[in-house]
This record gives sequence, structure tokens and C-alpha cells, in this order.
Amino acid sequence: MHERRNQMWTSKSYDAVFDWSRGGAERARARAIMLEDGLDDVVARLDKADNLAVWNRITYEAAKAVGPDVVEESAKQAEIELERST
Repeated sequence: MHERRNQMWTSKSYDAVFDWSRGGAERARARAIMLEDGLDDVVARLDKADNLAVWNRITYEAAKAVGPDVVEESAKQAEIELERST
């Protein structure tokens, strides 16, 4: 019998879904994080996606799953990183 892991969006996998869109090494790290969180179906959908609309829908799913506090904290961190890079 195949054991199914618990699927759970975390703050790490929420951030990872945004890193996915960057491609390359960022995508590989994002994939590992999402698989670690049991989001195999999400990774499969992203792999099969032929446009960004699928990715966009998944970002909304992730935001709903983690809740507004995680979304807000992630946005704050993104702003800090952006300021550091300029």
C-alpha cells in the first residue's frame, strides 16, 4: 500500500511558489521545498503548465491556505530584499 504524505502549505512553500517563476536553481529549490511539504500535486501541475495562468491560480491557493499573516510577512520580507538589492 502506498502511503500518502500530508499535504500542507507552509510559509516556506508559499515563498517557494514565487521562486518557481524565476526558473533555474530557484525553481529546483522551490521544487524541493514543495515536495518536502507534500505538495506533489502542485509540483505536477506546475510541471505540466504551459502558461503562467496555472502558476497564478496556485499562488492564490497558497495564499488562501497559509492565511493573511503569512502573506503579509512574506511581502515585508520581499520588500526588504528588494531594498537591499537596489
